[in-house]
Amino acid sequence: MAGVAVAIWRGRRCGAVKAKPEYARTMGETPAAAHDNPSRLGRFIQNYSGFLSSFVIGVAGLVATSIWQFRQAQNAERQQASEQAIARTKADNDWRIARAEILGKNLSVLSQQGPQTADQRFGVLLSLSRGNILDPELAVSYALELGRDNPTYMRVVLAGTANKNYTQLEQAFALTCMQRFGVEKRAEVCKDDKLAERSEAIAQLIADELDASIASGDIKKGPMGLLRDERAVQAHPTKMAWLFESYLQNLYERRQWNEVERFEGFSAGARLVAALVLATARTGELVTAAEEDMLKKFHAERRHWLAGYMFGRTCDPECRAKLMQAMLSSYGEAQGDYNDVFKRLLTAPRAETGTALAQLHARLLWCQVDADDLAEFRDSVLVPTLTGACTDPKFDAALLEDLAAMAALVPEPPASSTEAPTAANDAVAWKQMLAALEKRGERFHKAFVNRLARSHRERVNPPPMIKKQNFCSAESVAGTPGGESNE
Repeated sequence: MAGVAVAIWRGRRCGAVKAKPEYARTMGETPAAAHDNPSRLGRFIQNYSGFLSSFVIGVAGLVATSIWQFRQAQNAERQQASEQAIARTKADNDWRIARAEILGKNLSVLSQQGPQTADQRFGVLLSLSRGNILDPELAVSYALELGRDNPTYMRVVLAGTANKNYTQLEQAFALTCMQRFGVEKRAEVCKDDKLAERSEAIAQLIADELDASIASGDIKKGPMGLLRDERAVQAHPTKMAWLFESYLQNLYERRQWNEVERFEGFSAGARLVAALVLATARTGELVTAAEEDMLKKFHAERRHWLAGYMFGRTCDPECRAKLMQAMLSSYGEAQGDYNDVFKRLLTAPRAETGTALAQLHARLLWCQVDADDLAEFRDSVLVPTLTGACTDPKFDAALLEDLAAMAALVPEPPASSTEAPTAANDAVAWKQMLAALEKRGERFHKAFVNRLARSHRERVNPPPMIKKQNFCSAESVAGTPGGESNE
């Protein structure tokens, strides 16, 4: 019986075990059969657990080794860059020391003066500038000093100097009395005439540099930077015009109109300089009728633009005065192109042209106008303008009085002669002006007479501060004494 009971108990026990998977599935437990029959991945892990452990450890070691090598490479790269920077700094310092030693040994040569040392200074300066031992501004300074004795040497050095400051060259460009006043005199104010060759060499260098910048396709670089600021050009219109005169005159003679338009289109300052130069560009060559008409149109366009600019909003009274100075100095070369501009200048309100009229009065008083230009200005501008103002009852009385005083500063036209057959007409126009002035009123005729006597006294005995600028008693460069403007 005991055996039977045990068999029954075991049967129940087996039945319970077999029913357990269904209960286990409901309770979320893993059946024993799942442990007995694992998946392929499970069997792989069970069978190759040692291999997997070695593989994982190997990969981790490889990653760690790669990171270490990468960081070591970075450290080596940083160390190499640091060593290169140190070597570069050391080389720069060594070069500065060597350059200072070379410069110190040659400063005594560069500081010399006189034509007898020009060759030696030229050789030293050329080698230092080409070797970039000298700073560009310092090289330009020494070159300009060399130009006092030999302008050709100066031009060669400046042409080989890179990154030079063109403003430095513009400041060194000195106008002669002929360029400033249209007349040469042996006066103290003309002391810069001795630098005429150096200034001409600077102008030629500017022309060469402009050709090079245009050939490279970048006109904005180089000397054109001097014309970028309109106010800077207005401050020195005469100097700027003569500085670029060689280049523009060359374009005009070769009829390179496209290049002229490109120059004018750079800025308003460039347009102003071109107008001042090209309005008086007369080569005097024999041309065809078609070309002559084209040249007349060319000059007329620039003359019209210059007149409009002079009385435009961007040109203040000081600007008008300086433009008047430039036009008066080249009045004869303009061949009448400036007559309308000067007539408008003389009749405009004093608020617009007061400064210009004051400077024109000073130029006439101290004989700072060429005699031939003065006679043409008198007969073509001053006399007809004053005669017309006298016959106009609405003309401003104060301005008319100023014009009468200005007329007293010019010489009276000579009588007619075989050498000057038109002098008779000029003398008649002069007498008609005086008659119209007297008819207008005693006040205006008296202003003429008083200014005539006063100007004679001032020219004979000028104030001390004016003696340097007085051309009336100064000798001309040819040796002929300069007479007074009006006797």
